[in-house]
Amino acid sequence: MKKTWKATIFTLVIVLTMSFLLTGCAIPFFKNFFNKKTYSATSCLTERISNDMDIFDIAKLYRDGGATVAVTVEGKIQSSGELISGHGSGICVASKGYTTSLENGYQASKGSYIVTNYHVIDIFDSNEIFDRQLNILVENETLYPAELLWFNQDLDVAIVYSDEVNLNYVTMKDRIVDCEKQEKLDYEQIFTIGTPVELDYLNRLTVGNVASNNPMNFYTSTKIYPYTNAQGKITYTEFPSKNNSLLPYTVLSNLYEDVVDIALGISPGNSGGGCFDANGYLIGLTTLGGDVEQTNGNQMNGMVSIYPIMQVLDKIIDNYENNANNKIYTFETLGIKGLDAIEAIYASYLKEKTSSAYYYLDGVLYPESKKDIFDFDYEGYYIISNSGTTGLLKDCFITSCKLNNGEIVEIVDRNDLLYFLLKANSGDKVSFTLYNNLLEEKNITVNL
Repeated sequence: MKKTWKATIFTLVIVLTMSFLLTGCAIPFFKNFFNKKTYSATSCLTERISNDMDIFDIAKLYRDGGATVAVTVEGKIQSSGELISGHGSGICVASKGYTTSLENGYQASKGSYIVTNYHVIDIFDSNEIFDRQLNILVENETLYPAELLWFNQDLDVAIVYSDEVNLNYVTMKDRIVDCEKQEKLDYEQIFTIGTPVELDYLNRLTVGNVASNNPMNFYTSTKIYPYTNAQGKITYTEFPSKNNSLLPYTVLSNLYEDVVDIALGISPGNSGGGCFDANGYLIGLTTLGGDVEQTNGNQMNGMVSIYPIMQVLDKIIDNYENNANNKIYTFETLGIKGLDAIEAIYASYLKEKTSSAYYYLDGVLYPESKKDIFDFDYEGYYIISNSGTTGLLKDCFITSCKLNNGEIVEIVDRNDLLYFLLKANSGDKVSFTLYNNLLEEKNITVNL
């Protein structure tokens, strides 16, 4: 009888406890106690595409699908305190969601990973700018704070994250850099969605074609083509003399060696917006436009490949969400600085046209004594300096690489090497084939 009474009381306690747990007052406590994550509703727009949809149907789905945002930046110039601002476009490629405690109970706190151009957010890479703010603007004109997670100036790509909103996302696909031959981007229809400077046109859609699958080099024998930034201005870098005064000319801050020529209408503010193929895959970001006055009467627009983002996104998310320490390998992490033949031609051209005593490359002035470097016209990447501990030799050019005894990758220009490095992980073994100025071959193996 005593055991039965205890069992009855135990059962009653269990029933009352379960009843309490099912009431609203208990749920916040236990959710907070266990810190349970629940993922908010989000959708991959690419998965909504059906067989009966053509490129215009897909483009309209994406335009109205809530994956595209405006990316806005502002900051103050250190020397003057002047407020500067600008905006570009962005596209969501991944989302997450989790619960968080609020005074009035629990609701989903949402987060999205958004890709854009480096030159949209480049004030975050300047020591001259302070009090910087980064936001995203969604279709209902709500502004949400965001943070910069990763960028690469050479490839003109960046990843930002907003913890405040959960966006639909799109699927990326490599159609330009390292894809199978049968999947190579060819002359075909594409579309882009972005945010021109007039914010009334959030998610403006344009449809056009890939004009050429060959990367454009914005150098000719007569003109250096500038590009427009998020503010609609031509972007240059001031060329300082040795005493820090300004010479009466400016030069471009970056060379777009792997920009694919696209024949569709974009305007300032479209930078960082998604470029999609006819099947709705995100294949690139609109990155530049030159008006007819700057390009001898030809409208020239371009996109950069989404390939670098595909290589680093999982690592970036793992680092951000799990406090992992995945390394992203670039020239900087190897400690090398150099140039390829296109950059050498570019620097030589500027020196000649401006009658300067110096070659200019990536913010550095090189004296006349470095002439041999800028006469470099081989395929490969020439190492001018090396501050790392990898054992790579300066005054040599890299012609090929191999990762973990895999396939040999030929290095024709700077971006070939950049793309190769993005594949590498800590612990990998990389073999470099180099040649010095006497064309003597060197083979060096680096353990990352």
